[in-house]
Amino acid sequence: MAAKRVVRHRILDLAATMFVIAIVTTLRSALLPAGDETMPNTLAPIGELLQSLQSHIPALSAIVWGIALFIAALDAGRFGPKYSIYPAYTLMAIPVFGILAGGVMVSGDYLLSTAAMMVMLLGTKYLIRCIMRTDSFNDLSLAMLYYGTLPLIIAPSALLYVALPLLVLVVRSTWRDWVVAVASLLFPLFAVCYWNWCAGEGFIAMAEQIYTSALTASEFSFFSTLNVAGIALLGVIIVMVLCAITLIISDKYSIKVKSRAVMRFNALMLVVTVAMFFLPSATASLFALVAVPAAMLIPLIFVRMGVGFTETLYRLMLVAAAANMVIMCL
Repeated sequence: MAAKRVVRHRILDLAATMFVIAIVTTLRSALLPAGDETMPNTLAPIGELLQSLQSHIPALSAIVWGIALFIAALDAGRFGPKYSIYPAYTLMAIPVFGILAGGVMVSGDYLLSTAAMMVMLLGTKYLIRCIMRTDSFNDLSLAMLYYGTLPLIIAPSALLYVALPLLVLVVRSTWRDWVVAVASLLFPLFAVCYWNWCAGEGFIAMAEQIYTSALTASEFSFFSTLNVAGIALLGVIIVMVLCAITLIISDKYSIKVKSRAVMRFNALMLVVTVAMFFLPSATASLFALVAVPAAMLIPLIFVRMGVGFTETLYRLMLVAAAANMVIMCL
């Protein structure tokens, strides 16, 4: 039987594609924002400071977002080969990350979105390293510290305080691991509450602010910003995600045990980040969070499914993203 052919997309091609995505999406969102992209995020302790800073340097904030998007996508693409997550070499996380983070819609809160995206990516990086390489409390604690910082930046991610104590059991089932993970997850919130208390406020005042902000309506309407091309783009991405999840469930022998744990965690994290859109405080910034787990899952289909099918999906994704940019500019 002939070996299954795998298309190995070259790093230079993918980096060039990502460079174009970063420039086009940033320029489009800065010069011709569409729909509710300009709706600000509800207040969060660190997010509020970033929003205030952006009001003084709006143009520089957009540049920072574009550069960060490009670097984050390249970094996400590096995880697969570096930690041997997939059965074969692939860098397809690069365009998937870029298109999902910037190709559907981009929030006008550039600095806040940048910080949330980078913190989410770092949390995922250290968790993957913990599972695939070190198996250490250090990496597990660092991952949870980053995840615990997210609600201080973007209010809807407060859902992580509820979900992560359950999700961590998927990859670290011992009570000692669970205690370390939960303690690290809550430490950033505890630190901010303690700082606020030292300043003369109530100890739980900051936690109450995050809870209130998460349930405060942002006036962002998801479907008012989407167009036909945007819906088609999301449809293609959903098909890719479903194919990847199907492979994780059915392909028991070609995916390593540790890789399967990484995939399970990211699949559940993707569900949690998508659920954030159903909170009243949701904004377009959440696409920067959704991009991380999706970019960890989708590359699996490029090494385990037929080349014709996956290349068709990839080209449809690029075409839909380009059409979405054009329509949003009209």
